[in-house]
Amino acid sequence: MSAKKIKRRNFLINSAGIGLSLMLPGMANAANIHELIGKVFINNKKAEPTSIIHPGDLVTTGHGGRISFSVNKDAFMLKERTSMRIESNDNFFINSLRLLTGKLLSVFEKGDDRKIITSTATIGIRGTGCFLSVMPYTTYFCTCYGKTQLRAQDLREEFEATHHNAHQLDFDGMSVMGMHAMRVIDHSDDELRQLEGYVGRVPFFDRP
Repeated sequence: MSAKKIKRRNFLINSAGIGLSLMLPGMANAANIHELIGKVFINNKKAEPTSIIHPGDLVTTGHGGRISFSVNKDAFMLKERTSMRIESNDNFFINSLRLLTGKLLSVFEKGDDRKIITSTATIGIRGTGCFLSVMPYTTYFCTCYGKTQLRAQDLREEFEATHHNAHQLDFDGMSVMGMHAMRVIDHSDDELRQLEGYVGRVPFFDRP
């Protein structure tokens, strides 16, 4: 196969997810997959570049796996060994993400309130870039820019940032044992630029 034909085939593969989500009825809230690396599964089935992610789906990445996708004007990157379920009250507007384990980088359009739910904490978001890493006894959380509200048991905290404000929560079972400031780990400005680029924006720290 010629280089020209290969290039065209790759373009069609990468574009297929976008085309399907725009053309099929009842799929206005389906996800466009922009990046797919290694082992990635949707509802325990191997994901393909043309796969469609719907509200209610479970997205899982294995060792070395990663997936980046957008839904409307929000974009997400699941890093390796991550499991997340997309939730919607009305099967149209995605109002929450349930991060079961692993690492999630997200950027959200300003507008309706949304939240990220873990087994130990809930993060309210609105027009925000944020990163979470969920482990058995700790949760790392970075408000990359914008505002967030953290709830974990009796703990209630609000965070605001223009360029990263990171903390780690330590747990004993379901109880919060402490929270302390952290440096930026496991996510980068370039990855935020990548996600914002999928939805036609630039990160807050790059805006004039």
